[in-house]
Amino acid sequence: MTKQSSQVSTQLYPPTLLMALGVGACLSLGACAAEDDLDPAAGEAAFDDEADSMADVDAGEVDASDEEDRIYGGGPVNSCGWPTTVSLGGSCTGTLIDEQVVIYAAHCGTNFSSVRFGDDISGGNDGFSVATQFCRAFPGFSGVGNGVDFAYCRLAQPVTNYPIVPPLMGCETSILQPGQPVTVVGFGFADNGPYGIKREVTTQLNGITGNNEAFVGGNGKDSCQGDSGGPVFVQLPDQSWRVFGITSYGGACGSGGFYSMMHIGMPWFEADSGIDLTPCHDAQGNWDPGPECTGFPVQPWLGGGGWPSCSTGAISGASSTCGPAFDGSTVDPDPGPGPGPGANSCAGSCGAQATGGCYCDAACVANGDCCSDFVEVCVAANSCLGRCGGEAPAGCFCDPQCSQFGDCCPDFANAC
Repeated sequence: MTKQSSQVSTQLYPPTLLMALGVGACLSLGACAAEDDLDPAAGEAAFDDEADSMADVDAGEVDASDEEDRIYGGGPVNSCGWPTTVSLGGSCTGTLIDEQVVIYAAHCGTNFSSVRFGDDISGGNDGFSVATQFCRAFPGFSGVGNGVDFAYCRLAQPVTNYPIVPPLMGCETSILQPGQPVTVVGFGFADNGPYGIKREVTTQLNGITGNNEAFVGGNGKDSCQGDSGGPVFVQLPDQSWRVFGITSYGGACGSGGFYSMMHIGMPWFEADSGIDLTPCHDAQGNWDPGPECTGFPVQPWLGGGGWPSCSTGAISGASSTCGPAFDGSTVDPDPGPGPGPGANSCAGSCGAQATGGCYCDAACVANGDCCSDFVEVCVAANSCLGRCGGEAPAGCFCDPQCSQFGDCCPDFANAC
């Protein structure tokens, strides 16, 4: 069949054209659904058949026997490179955008009990897994091609080992112009090695569709099955990086793919998770920097060291991409709810007991008026109660409640 050129274009690609091209195969391993126990080897034969039937958007006529069924043009990341790119169940890829939130694609499903950090999905390179509290898909998702292939998992424990590459937001999205270099990362199929190795490929943005999807890659540089949900990164003029793409679907691997964009789904991601995921903007993209609007990776691909103590490389100073930087001398413009009667807050009376009978509860933490000795005196269900090294009532040396109050045992990563 005649195939759409994947060369850089300034045009928008309307849904009718995408349907005519037959571009609609999702890029999770399997039939647009993920299972925690999916065997990549068992899925390869099914993937071969699926890839042969997918429409290509590269130029010219290509016989089906010549179509490639794996990702091309990239290579394995450096050890510890792109550390916030994670594997979900061995079948999809995701991105840590907050110490407790991993964003990925809704078509992967929500049956993930953990996410894996590391250089491959096998655990052979000293990576580690973190349990999830829950995973949720965007309620408006009804299939790929509508630009809302959104899902996230909330982790049971925060991961603070690595500086976060934040989502591209607000005026920063103006960088999404045809020809812009971007980097795709994932654990999917490849032409230069086995499935399940974290790989990267630098390619370009071709355009934005009428459904607010980014069309990325082609000419042999692309994502593929197993990369679904994974990130597309872009570097800003200040040298810091942002993540904007969520791998969704495409034609034959190597011909380019379509990506939902994080900033489009950010109002839902933040509202549903209850977590501020945009340190420099509000969920609508307005410039709203807080104290965490700084320290973004400048060389996230560089890697170095070993898991879990990877080298983080250079980081940026306070960001001023869309307005004045937060300089630390002004009040956070988005401090959250203030203390009030009945809110179970210390209400500014640091050292006094809160209405809930606790010297510092979660509401106190949110309002920044904890007692100086709250770690030792704050009593909460399922907490280590300040007894660092002692077992919590849940039978774990450090559970999420302990982590929240800062009284984890030093060896909790191994003992929990």
